[in-house]
Amino acid sequence: MLATAIIVFREVLEAALIIGIVMAASRGVPRRGAWVAGGIAGGILGAIAVAAGAETIATAVQGIGQEIFNAVVLFAAVAMLGWHNIWMSRNGRELAVDADRLGSEVRAGSRPL
Repeated sequence: MLATAIIVFREVLEAALIIGIVMAASRGVPRRGAWVAGGIAGGILGAIAVAAGAETIATAVQGIGQEIFNAVVLFAAVAMLGWHNIWMSRNGRELAVDADRLGSEVRAGSRPL
């Protein structure tokens, strides 16, 4: 029971951190609250759907449904991480230059913190 509570606490903390980062990064975007709330609601509904169908997933495909589901989730994670690496290799240098310029402007006082 304690192990489950610790895992749930960790996952909720990770979700809160991601939501905080998205909210900070999207400051100034019109209707950002509605978009973020929609994403949170979608995540919650998806989690409920997977939990409700966990037994069906596990018994699917002659009893290896859970393994196939795990493989699909892991493949999606690898695909997203791979795309992130490709995107960063193409755009990382420009982002670093922009961040350096912004930091210099803040230090010089020409841009607010």
